[in-house]
Amino acid sequence: MKRILSNWSKSIKHAMIDRDMDFNDIALRFNWTPQYVSALINGRIYFIEPVRRLSIFFNVAIPPENSTLAVERKENNA
Repeated sequence: MKRILSNWSKSIKHAMIDRDMDFNDIALRFNWTPQYVSALINGRIYFIEPVRRLSIFFNVAIPPENSTLAVERKENNA
C-alpha cells in the first residue's frame, strides 16, 4: 500500500539531493546502517534523537514528535 511522506521527509530528501547525498552517505556520516537511515527518512520508524540530528545536519526544522511518520494513502476503488 502506498504511503504519503511527511513534509519533514520531503525536506530531508530535497536537502539530500541538493548535497548530492544518498542513504549510504548519511549512514557513513552518522555511523548508522543505510536501512536505518531509509526507515527514518521514509517515515517507517521514529526516534527523536536521530530525527533531531538529521534535522540539524540538513538545516531543516525539527518536527513535532511522531510527525515524521508516513501515513497510509487511502485508495479510491471506484
